[in-house]
Amino acid sequence: MSADEKFEELKKNILQRFFEKNPHLASYLGLHDPYDNLLPKGDTEHIAENIKMLEDGVSQMKKTVAYDHLNEANKIDWEVLEKSVEMSRFEFTEMRRHELDPDAFGEIGGIFFMMITRDYAPLEKRIDSIIARLEKLPQYLQEFRSRLKASQPVKLWTEIAIESAQQIPALFQFVAGSTKGKIPNELSARLMKTAQSFMQPFKQHMEWLESLKSKTIEEWALGKEKFEKLIELRDLGMTSEEIYRIGVKYLKELKQERAEIAAQIAPEKSVEEVLKMVEGDAPKNFEEALEATRRSMEDAKKFIVKNGIATVHEDDKLTVEETPAFLVPLIPFAAMMMPSRFDKPMLGVYIVTRPKDVANLGKHLNYASIRNTAVHEAFPGHFLQGTISNRSSIIHIMAQGTETVEGWAHYCEQMMMEHGYLKGLKSRLIQVNDVIWRAVRIIVDVKLSRGEMEVNEAVEMLMKEAAMSKEGAVAEVRRYTQTPSYALSYLLGKHLILELREKVMEKCGAKYNERFFHDTITANGYLPISMLRRVFDRKIAELCA
Repeated sequence: MSADEKFEELKKNILQRFFEKNPHLASYLGLHDPYDNLLPKGDTEHIAENIKMLEDGVSQMKKTVAYDHLNEANKIDWEVLEKSVEMSRFEFTEMRRHELDPDAFGEIGGIFFMMITRDYAPLEKRIDSIIARLEKLPQYLQEFRSRLKASQPVKLWTEIAIESAQQIPALFQFVAGSTKGKIPNELSARLMKTAQSFMQPFKQHMEWLESLKSKTIEEWALGKEKFEKLIELRDLGMTSEEIYRIGVKYLKELKQERAEIAAQIAPEKSVEEVLKMVEGDAPKNFEEALEATRRSMEDAKKFIVKNGIATVHEDDKLTVEETPAFLVPLIPFAAMMMPSRFDKPMLGVYIVTRPKDVANLGKHLNYASIRNTAVHEAFPGHFLQGTISNRSSIIHIMAQGTETVEGWAHYCEQMMMEHGYLKGLKSRLIQVNDVIWRAVRIIVDVKLSRGEMEVNEAVEMLMKEAAMSKEGAVAEVRRYTQTPSYALSYLLGKHLILELREKVMEKCGAKYNERFFHDTITANGYLPISMLRRVFDRKIAELCA
C-alpha cells in the first residue's frame, strides 16, 4: 500500500471517530444516518476527548506515513490536521471560552433550524429525527452546565446567552408551524408532546443562567500576549500591530474616497446626508426586501455564468429566509448557512434579520446594499465558494482559513464592480462604506482583543466611521468579543487575495486566466492563505509554465 493510500485510510478513520462523537457536525456536513437522531455530550470532558482524538490521529499518522512520500494534496491535508490540533489546544487552554461562555445553544441550536429548512430527506423522517434530538436535549443541557461549575462566566457573554436562550421556544414553535398540516397527525402530536416536555428542563436551564449573573466577571479580552499567539497560529505572516496599521491606512484612504464619491452624487450635501439619500432608495417593507434579495442573488448567478467568471454548478440551490428569532441576538444583519458537503443537491440558506426598528430598514437593506450583499454572500461569494470547496478534500473543513473565506467574499465585491455588475456612484458609495466598516473591524478587533478598547468605544467607532445604526453596532461588537481575530479577516483577507492575484498574474504572464484564479480559490476556500499560495505555486507550474 502506498503512502497516499495509507494516509487516505487514516483520514477516513479519524473522521469516522470524530463524527461518532460529534453527530451534530456530521449532520451539518450532510451525513444523516445514523447521526441525525443523536446529540454530542455537552461537558468539558467531551471537548478534551475531541482534542485527544485528533492528537492520537496525528500521532498515528506520523508513525505510519512518511510526509515526503505523499502527493502535494495530501501534504496539505497533513498540515491541516497538525494545525487543527495546535489551534484546538490553544482554544481549550488559552481562550477557554468553553468555561467562560454559558451559551449552550450556540453549538447545537442551529442544527434544528437546518433540519427543518433543508429538504435533504422526507419531512416525516426529518421531524422524527428532530424529536429524537429534542428528547436528548435536557441531558445535553445538564452536561453543559457542568462546564461552569468551577469557573466564573463573562458578564457580557452571559447576557448574550440569556437573550439567545429566551428565543429557543420560538425555534420549536417555528418547527411546529412549518410542519402543520404537512405531516401525519400522530407525528405532529409527538412533536408537540416532546416540545412541551422540554419546557420544564428548559425552565431549569433559564434559572441556572439567571443565577450566573451574580457570579460573572467583567474581563473577556484575550490580552496582547495571547492574541499575538493566536495571530501567529493563524500564520498570517504579520503581527497584530502590522495588521492594525493596515486597518488604519485603509480607513484613512477610504474615507477620502467616500467623500469624493458623495460629492459627485450631491455636491451640496455631507457624506452622512448622501448616505441617507442612498438608504432612502429601499423596499417599502421587510417582505419586499427579502424578495429583492432573492432576485439579486439570481441575477448575480446569471452574470457569473454569462461572463465565465467562475464555475457554477446549476444543481446547487440557495434559498433566502428570515432569520429565526433564536438566532437574532447573534446575527444583526444577515448570514449564510452554508450547504452541507454530502447533501445532493447542495442546499444553502441565506438568512436576513428583520430590523427591530423599521426606520433602519433602508440602512441595512437598501437596493444598493442588497445588490452588493448578493455578490458577497451568494455569487460568486460565500455560497459559490462553499459549494465548490465542498467538492475538494473533506479535511479542508478543519483548516479554519477565515481570511480566505471572508476575504474571498469581500474581494468579490470589488471584482464584480470591475466587471460592471455593480454599477453607478450609489453602488460604489455603499461598497466603499462597507469596506470602511471592514477597516474599522480590523482596528476594533485588534484593540478589543488586546484589551485596549472598551465595548462602548468600539460601538461608537462603528457608528461614527461606518455610519452604522446603534442597534447594528452593538450586536456587531458583542460578537467580536467572542471571536477574536475573526472580524479582521474580511479586509485583511481581501488585501491578501489582491496581493496573491498580482503575483499569480506576474508568474503566469500572458497565460493568466481569471477563471483559473477564481476556480482555484473556490476549490480551496477553507485553506488559509499561507497554504493557498502553495496550491497556486503547484497549479501555476502545471498550467502556466
